[in-house]
Amino acid sequence: MFSKIKKEGDYVFGPGIKSRYNYDYASLSDTMNDAYCLVLHRKLENWQKQHGAFNVVVGIATEGIRIGYRLAQRMDLPFYIMPHQRTALEQLGVPSLPADTHWLIIDDIVTTGSQFMTAVDYLEIEEKPETITYACMIKRNPQNLDFSAVTGSPEKEQKWVRTERFDFIDKRLVALYSEPE
Repeated sequence: MFSKIKKEGDYVFGPGIKSRYNYDYASLSDTMNDAYCLVLHRKLENWQKQHGAFNVVVGIATEGIRIGYRLAQRMDLPFYIMPHQRTALEQLGVPSLPADTHWLIIDDIVTTGSQFMTAVDYLEIEEKPETITYACMIKRNPQNLDFSAVTGSPEKEQKWVRTERFDFIDKRLVALYSEPE
């Protein structure tokens, strides 16, 4: 499905997760992004029938913003940007919303889920199934990644390798495409 943006090479994510390929979502035209957003939107509509309607959309910098903004327009929902740094979030002014707000947090590619975890921490959202849904265009399969440079480093393991919180993300994740082994 995303074979045209799959780039072969030696890639390193975070502090040491390696891969022989990466996806360059930013290289997609706006028209292609809109088309993929339409298909993801259909999946999210079905998700909402079972899990409740979204109240707000948050796009994680950088391509999550592009996707999230388009989805928010389609759903007629408020949209906010989730930067990579907490200090930038304070400048953007995401309002405090009621505890029962159903957040839709968007990113282009999910590798370990750490960006989703960071977004929840920054927004100070309680991780309950009825308050958070995650969405992405591409969900990487961890079995296709090399964690050897991370394994054995307590500092890196805590920050980048799957944690008990990723199980929550997996159960609340709507992905347009899940990478096979």
